[in-house]
Amino acid sequence: MTIMVSVEDRKALKAMVVEMTISLERIDGEKQQMKDIAEAAEERFGIKKKYIAKMARTMFKHNYADLQAENESFELLYESVVEGGNSED
Repeated sequence: MTIMVSVEDRKALKAMVVEMTISLERIDGEKQQMKDIAEAAEERFGIKKKYIAKMARTMFKHNYADLQAENESFELLYESVVEGGNSED
């Protein structure tokens, strides 16, 4: 690890860390807003917050087809392992 010797380097690094801290504060605020929106949707439509959040994440990531395939694979795996009718359980 490098130890900052010059005053200018320390000031520059501190400024960068402060900038990152400000970004983290904005992120916290956005997370709270997302939580508030999900709660409002749950109250209005009766849909669990976790599903509202999952829809938003899926829409953001554009990965609905991937989730479908993953869920299908999981269902098949679960059924074959847990509900497989094996008499050794």
